[in-house]
Amino acid sequence: MRQGISPAKRAALPAHQPTEVGVASLVFIPALTGFYAQALDVLDLHLRSLRHTLPEEGEILVWDNGSCPEVVQFLEQVYHAGHIDYLILSKYNLGKAGMLNWVLKALPHRYIVYTDSDILFLPGWWKAVQEVFRAFPKAGMVSPAPAFFDVLRGNSRTPTMLSREGFEVYMAQPTPQDALLYYRGLGYEMPAQLPSLPFAKAHNGLVACARSGHHVFVMPRPVAQKLSPLPIKQALSSQSDRLLHEQVEAQGYWQLSTSRGFVYHLGNTTHVPELLTSWCESLRHDHRITARARRPAQASSTGLRGTIREMLRRLLKRSPWLRQRAERLYGLLFRLLYGEAQ
Repeated sequence: MRQGISPAKRAALPAHQPTEVGVASLVFIPALTGFYAQALDVLDLHLRSLRHTLPEEGEILVWDNGSCPEVVQFLEQVYHAGHIDYLILSKYNLGKAGMLNWVLKALPHRYIVYTDSDILFLPGWWKAVQEVFRAFPKAGMVSPAPAFFDVLRGNSRTPTMLSREGFEVYMAQPTPQDALLYYRGLGYEMPAQLPSLPFAKAHNGLVACARSGHHVFVMPRPVAQKLSPLPIKQALSSQSDRLLHEQVEAQGYWQLSTSRGFVYHLGNTTHVPELLTSWCESLRHDHRITARARRPAQASSTGLRGTIREMLRRLLKRSPWLRQRAERLYGLLFRLLYGEAQ
């Protein structure tokens, strides 16, 4: 039985008013070994870059999809230090689609940003994205880097819709620097011949790529509210990415990207191209954003264990046949450990 009246009612406490932009970062780090050995450093650099480049009116939400205790501890430290604004800890891995189904409907901000937690944000990304929204009034999904990968595999309606609205649409090669950021981020070598991407020129002369990426994008809240829930079958699914882009276009909106690259895909290491070195160093040495979690003890690189490991590494490097079978075994163990068996 209630006794008395809640002081919150008597005081008429004001509710928090959402800012213009809310960023949702999806984290899934099941361990800090193997593929994920550097994942905590990647996450730290990702959050630092996001906090430094986001405008003052921006808020950061981190959604953890069942990561290991060390990562949860790190995120709690960052949250209590005030460097992120919202922290959701899920016991289960709901997958990217499951997280988006919550976030795209729930976040009250005017602009909703989705990002993977291995993305390095570069200065100027938010301004560049806003310029695209202003120049292209029906933009429903904008990424801060030209989209080399076509999620819709040639079936996008955006170039046609742009042409009908009087925008100039043409094919052109990206700049060498943007190509370097894209291919290095995926661990690929630069191709001898760069691919041609669809670009569109707005009436004010601004150029945008007539595609959008799926690993980081910005969506106006009215667009997000119109989308139907994405199917949840796998933790990561190209089908859900495709359906998301298709739904944006089905509502009559355009999917676009900035013409220049303002993000870099770190992947599972903190190695970056030389042109990003100074930026990363400045982020690492900013002690205003710091939180370190306890790491599991690492095996020594010296002694008998280190010698055996180095011998095995060299053997695998010299024998493609043996390396291929080791990678198959690793893939099987990875799926068994982290529940990604098809």
